[in-house]
Amino acid sequence: MSDFIQVQANLCIGCRTCEIACAQAHDGETRPGGPFYPRLKVVKREEVSAPVMCHQCENAPCVAVCPTGALIQGKQSVEIEGALCIGCSGCVVACPFGVIEIVGHPGPGGIQPVKCDLCCASESGPACVAVCPTAALEKVTAGEVAQKATARRRTTAFPKRGG
Repeated sequence: MSDFIQVQANLCIGCRTCEIACAQAHDGETRPGGPFYPRLKVVKREEVSAPVMCHQCENAPCVAVCPTGALIQGKQSVEIEGALCIGCSGCVVACPFGVIEIVGHPGPGGIQPVKCDLCCASESGPACVAVCPTAALEKVTAGEVAQKATARRRTTAFPKRGG
């Protein structure tokens, strides 16, 4: 299982600070139309808001559909080999969360898929997690997910009795 960013929608206030931090963390990479390009999007509804980003799926559909190997299943995340992308948009269609875009750049390797990369190049981790004012975002590892699942099963199997 890959690492990913877990979102607690009940804590999100929709401030979009995570979007700004993401865009700044990747500010050398722009898309046509402007430099502000976060790799996550805050979705707001009447009673809830939450950022949506790559779930770093195990057995990722985007990886499976890519005909050139531009998307690969890395140890911690779904990784991009941008120079291999042919712009077919298969990954965009296959992603169940709608969080991959194909971005065009002039020059060699002119197009590439863009998605959350967990800020792997940053020693301090994902920028969005670091700046969230309500701690609604948390980077979790496979081990942490397994521990939480075990704890939830134990709580369900052996509920505390009040009295």
